[in-house]
Order: sequence, then C-alpha cells, then structure tokens
Amino acid sequence: MKSFWSSFIFLLFWSPIMGDNSGEFLNVENNTVYSSIAGLLKLLKLEEIFITNIKAYTNKLAEKVKNLQAYIDSVDYEFQQSFEDREKYVGNPINAFSLVRRTHQDLPKWHNYSQQIVGIEELFALEEIIDKIPDNKDMEYSLGKMHRLEQIYDLEAIELARGRIQSKQYNFRPSIRDCVALGEHKFKREEYQRASMWFRMAIKHEPEGNAEIINSILGDPKVKLYTLYAKSMLIFGMIKSNPSMTIAEAKKISYEALSKASLADVKSLLNELLSQTDDEIVYEMNVNKTKPSDYEIGCRGQFLGRRNHVCSYNFTITEFLRLAPLKQEVLNWDPYIVIYHNVLKDDEIDKLKQHSNDNAAEVVNPIEKRIFQRINELTRLSFLNQLIVSKNGPGTQKHIKEYSKGTLLFFVSTFSFAIYIYISLLNNVELGGATVFPKLKISVFPQKGSCLIWYNTPDPRSEPLECPVLQGNKWGT
Repeated sequence: MKSFWSSFIFLLFWSPIMGDNSGEFLNVENNTVYSSIAGLLKLLKLEEIFITNIKAYTNKLAEKVKNLQAYIDSVDYEFQQSFEDREKYVGNPINAFSLVRRTHQDLPKWHNYSQQIVGIEELFALEEIIDKIPDNKDMEYSLGKMHRLEQIYDLEAIELARGRIQSKQYNFRPSIRDCVALGEHKFKREEYQRASMWFRMAIKHEPEGNAEIINSILGDPKVKLYTLYAKSMLIFGMIKSNPSMTIAEAKKISYEALSKASLADVKSLLNELLSQTDDEIVYEMNVNKTKPSDYEIGCRGQFLGRRNHVCSYNFTITEFLRLAPLKQEVLNWDPYIVIYHNVLKDDEIDKLKQHSNDNAAEVVNPIEKRIFQRINELTRLSFLNQLIVSKNGPGTQKHIKEYSKGTLLFFVSTFSFAIYIYISLLNNVELGGATVFPKLKISVFPQKGSCLIWYNTPDPRSEPLECPVLQGNKWGT
C-alpha cells in the first residue's frame, strides 16, 4: 500500500467476520442495499413478515372456504341424481318452496359474500414488501460474493451442495434453484468448470417437496438444465484437452455439435457423465489446475510456519505497560509486524457495538479516550479525537487502501502520519477472515480484541490484504 505521508502505522483490531477485503476485486458494496450483515438481517425480517402475511391471508381464505362449504352442505339434496329423482324432488311442494326461497333470498347473499375480497390488509402489506425486495443489482452482487468465496478458498460445489465448508458440516444446504442460479452465473462468466459442477449438483439434487405445485408457480428449474450441463462440460473438456483453443472456438464447436446430435446421443453423453462419482469428476477436472496466488494461499492458511516467531510480554515501552503488560507476538522483524492481545475489553467492545449502525458511524462516548490512551501507549503517538465503527457483511469487500477515504482514518496531531484502526468486536472467526501479507507469506487470523500493528512505509512487502470470512460477522473501528 502506497503512502502519501512520510510514514504511518496500520493498526488492526480484529475478530469474527463474514466480510471480505480482498485487493483483487472491485468494491461495489456501497451500491447495494443488502450487502452488510445488518442489511441481510433486515432482508430476513422482510421475508418473515412476508410469510406472516401469507399465513394470515391463507387463514382468511380458509375461513372463507369453510363458510362456503357450510352453504354447500346446507343444501339438502345430492347433485348427481337421475332425472327421475330430480323430478320427484321438485314435485314435492315443500322442496319446491324451499328451492324458490333459497334462490331468491339466500343465493344473492352467498353471491355477495363470494365476491368479497379476503385479506385486503395482508394483500396491501405484501405489495409494500415487494417494493423492498432485492433488485437485479443486489442479486448480481450476491452471486459475485459467492464466486469470490469459491475462488479464494477453492470451495467445491459438491461440498457446498452438501452443506460442507472447508470440511466443516453445517445444517444448511442450497436448494436446487440455488444450484441452478450459481451455475448460470458462472456459465455467463465463462467459468465452465465451476458452472458444470453446480449444474451437476442441481441435477442430482433431491426433489423439492410439493415440486409439482411449486414448479407451476416458480417454473421448473430443470428446464434446459441438462443442456447447460452438457454445454459446460463440452466447452471445459475441449479447452482442457487443447489449451490453445479459445473459449469462443470451444463454444462454437460445442453448440454446433449439440444442435446436430440426436436426443439419444445427448442422453448417452449425460448418462456417461452422471455415472461417474462426484469425486472422480472433481479429480479429473482439477488435474493441471492453475496454481493459487500467494493471497489465496494465505487466506486458506497454507503458509508454512515461521521460525522467527517470538512471543513475550511487553512491559518496557511505557509506564502503563510496566503496570499492565500486554502479551505480544512478533510475526516479522523486517518489516516489523506485531500482535498485541486483549487490547480491548469485552465491556468496551459491547459499548462500541451499541454506538454503531449498519456500515459506519462515529462513536462518541467515554471509552474513546481509554482506547486512544491505550493505543498511544503502544505506538507512542497521539490521535485526533475520532473513532469510527464499521460492520461488514458476508463476502463484502473494502480494500485496506480505501480506508484513506475516511471510513477508518485517523490523523495524528503531532506528525504527518495516517493511522488506521480496525477493531473486531465479536467472537473469534470460525472460518476465514485472515489479514494476509502475501509478499512476506504471513497470515494473521482474527482474534477478539487483539491489535495488529505494522509500520506501513513504502516497503511493498508490508502491503496487506484482507480475506473474506466464511462464517460469522465482522465489526471494526
């Protein structure tokens, strides 16, 4: 990260996250409504309100059906009678009178009742909810976040479809429609290997409950699914077997081949592909796979351990540290990178969270001074009196360089330094969320209330990148 100042320090307090600050992708989070955890929680609440109104609406419909059924049951004759029986029925004077009275007095009232609109309140509420649902931009952004997570962490569709993330099993699985949407997104991006695996998982997905009814409203997700799977596998296979072939050439050949092939030939191809196990397919597709970048290796926690890693208690810099020493870990000596543990206390973290909002908000409360003093003790620098809290959602991206735009910027009053603070406020990250120094091959995973410090001089080795968190939520100041 290049500096406009003579020297500055990057301070990072970190903890659990589901946010992403990779330096390899464009940040579009600010242009979407449902990119942050807070936004996603609002969306979850919106869906809950929608379902609540649907339930209320169906209850009122059921009540109306029950009432109309009572009218049907009140008619004391069977409809599918013979002509003789019907003639005998109206030949009875009591029945004849009752028929005239019912059709004159009761039938118009039942007609009026049947025309009454049920659940007007709920229908209006549903209309208001529809106005707030994610738009195409939100959908594209969400698909992009999933794509980044898959790419950075090398996540396989077969594992995600089973609810597994980095060998950890969760109690959720994507639906068949989720698999199709992810496959179509990758197909449009010409990521045919990943697209084919999502299409494969959709084909092998267990049938939905009430699939016939749901498909009549939402559409059948398997329409064109087999064709898309065949296309993506053919294109990927041709490019893999002939690296000099362009994607455009592979697409043209595969499309022409499928258009000329008989239905039996296509079915034979699909049966052959689907007869292989998922593991066999993944193994074959990953032969000669592109080597991951140092950033991706760091995010995956695959850097080798460092020999010059030193742990100790620091009680020598200031009077404060002599009285209350902090545990420090020196990760690198040149350039200097160090972690201080337990810099923030739980009660301070809770209070900071209380003063935050969706993405970033100024925190004005007495704990500011305590935090500033503590940081000053570590850095021997003085800050202006400003603290900003931010909260990142799943897969969101803010480059560390972007903090200079004001999100997390501190100006030092006595020096021409820019100082950045990032404080995590929740529990330790379950999966992902590391800060990576790719050129030094160092990964630092989030730890609640700890502080990562390095002198961010123009030395390119100290340029950091943040990794997306796979499980949790990330707060920072």
